[in-house]
Amino acid sequence: MMIGTIRINFVVALLAGIFTFVLSISNNLFLSSCIKSGYSFLILFVVTFGFRWVLGLLIGSVSSLEGAAQDNSSSAVGQNLDLLTPDEDEETRQLMKSNHANISKDEHSFEMQFSPLNPPKLATKNNLDPEQLAGALRRMSED
Repeated sequence: MMIGTIRINFVVALLAGIFTFVLSISNNLFLSSCIKSGYSFLILFVVTFGFRWVLGLLIGSVSSLEGAAQDNSSSAVGQNLDLLTPDEDEETRQLMKSNHANISKDEHSFEMQFSPLNPPKLATKNNLDPEQLAGALRRMSED
C-alpha cells in the first residue's frame, strides 16, 4: 500500500531536477548540467516510490491497530468466501437440455449449407519466346 499518487513522484523529481540544474549550470557546460539534472530526476523518482511504500506500511499498521481496537465485529466482514453452488432444479435441467438440442440442430443445418470455395487454378505459360521475354525485360529496365 502506498500513500498518495504518482503525481507526488513527478513533483518531487521535477523539483530535484530543477534544483540540480540551477546549482550545476554555473560550474558545468549546459549539456552536462542537463544530464545531471536528468539523472537527479530519475533517481528521486524511483526513491520516492520506496519512501511512499514505507510510509504506507507505517500508516497502514497504525490504522489497522486502531481499527482492531475500535470494532472487532467489522473486521470479519469479507473474510469468508462461500463456494457452494445452488442446487439445480428441474426447470434448469430442462432449459439446458433444450438449448443443447437447439445447438445440435443448428450445427447440422449449417453443415448441409456449407460448400467450399473452388477458386480457378492458375495456368503457367511454358511456351514463351525468349526474344519477347528479353524485349519485355529491356522495356521494364528503361522505366
